[in-house]
Amino acid sequence: MPILVLQRTGSAVLAGVVAAAAMAPLVLSALFGGALVDRFGRRRSSVAADLLSAAAVAALPLLDMTLGLGIPLILGLVALGAVFDGPGMAAREALRPDVAAKAKLPLEKINSWGEAVDGIGGVAGPGLAGVLIAIIGPMNTLWATVIMFFLASVLTFTVVPSVQHTGGERPAVEPYWQSVWQGLKFVWTEGALRATALTGMLIVLFLTPLSSVIMPAMMFQAGKPEQTGFVLAAFSVGGILGALGYSVLSRFAGRRVVLLTSMSLTALAFLGFALTTDLGWLLVLAFATGLVDGPLAPVLAVVMQERAPEALRGRVIGTVTSLSLVASPLGAGLGGPIVEYAGPSMAFVFIGVGCLLATVYAALTPGLRRIEPADVPVLGGNR
Repeated sequence: MPILVLQRTGSAVLAGVVAAAAMAPLVLSALFGGALVDRFGRRRSSVAADLLSAAAVAALPLLDMTLGLGIPLILGLVALGAVFDGPGMAAREALRPDVAAKAKLPLEKINSWGEAVDGIGGVAGPGLAGVLIAIIGPMNTLWATVIMFFLASVLTFTVVPSVQHTGGERPAVEPYWQSVWQGLKFVWTEGALRATALTGMLIVLFLTPLSSVIMPAMMFQAGKPEQTGFVLAAFSVGGILGALGYSVLSRFAGRRVVLLTSMSLTALAFLGFALTTDLGWLLVLAFATGLVDGPLAPVLAVVMQERAPEALRGRVIGTVTSLSLVASPLGAGLGGPIVEYAGPSMAFVFIGVGCLLATVYAALTPGLRRIEPADVPVLGGNR
C-alpha cells in the first residue's frame, strides 16, 4: 500500500497517513476483539477474522477496476481491514499455549518456533511482493494478500485442534463491556503485563515507520521500489534465525538477559542504517538487525502468555496487543514527515535512538525484573 500511494501521489506524507490508517483501528479492535475471542473461541475467531480481512483487501482492486479509488476510499478500506485484524491477532496468539499443552512442549520453544514460522511469511511475502509489483503493479499484487488470508483460515480450521477449556473455568456469560474492562484492568494491575505492554508500545512507536514508510521511500527515491521487499525480506531471514536461536538461548541465559541484550543490539544496528544507502550493505544490516531482534518477540510473548489466566487469555493478549500498538499511528505519521524533510538517514537515527530509550525503560521498570520461570504466578496456569 505505501508503494501504491507513492506511485500515485509521490508523497511520503500520504504514504504515512495510509500506514496510520492501517494501524489506528487495530488498536481498538485488538482491545475489544479479545473479549470476543474468549466468548466465541480462539480457533473460530481466528478463522472468521482472516476471512473478513480477505474480503476487505479484495474490495480495493475490485473497486479500483469499477468505480475508481481515491485516497479517502483507500484510507477507509485499509482501516476496515485493520478492524478484523485485531481479533485475528489475539486469537492466534492465544492459541499458542493450547498448542504447547497439546504437544507437551515448553512455551519458550513453541513461541520460538511460532515467531520463526511467522518470519518465513515475512521472507516470502516481501520477496513475492517485490516480484509481483514489478510485473503486475501494486494494486494487482493485493490479490496475493487475499489468497494468503484465505489459505490461513483454511489451515487454521483444518489443522489446529479445537481445545476444550478445563480447570473449572466459568462460561463467559458476563456482559460484553464488563468483560472488556476486566481484561484491561487485569493487564494494568499485573506488573509484568503492564511493563510488557509499555515496552511494546515504545518499540512499536519507533519501528512502525520502518516497513510502512522509511524503507519504501528510500527505495522509491532510488528509483528501485521493487527492492524494498528484498531488504525487508533480509530482516525476516535474520529474524527467523534469531527467533529459532531463542529456543537454544533459553536453556543457558535468563529471559531478562536475552531481552535487554536483544533490545540494545537492535538499537545499535538501526543506527548503522544512517551511514549507508548501498543496497549490499542494507541487506547485510537488515539481516544482522533481524538476527539480534529475533529473540525479543518470543520472550515478551512467553511473559504475556504465562500471566494470562485461562478464562481471560483472549482479553489479556488483546489488551496487551492494543496497548502495544496504541503508538503505531503516531509512529507511522511521524515517519513520513521525517523522511520527506530530513531524509532517510535521519529517520534511521530516529529509530535507533528510540530503541535505545525503550531499552532503558525495560531495564529500569520493576515489572520486567522478575520474569524467569520461577517468578510466574500460579494463576497463569499455562506451563
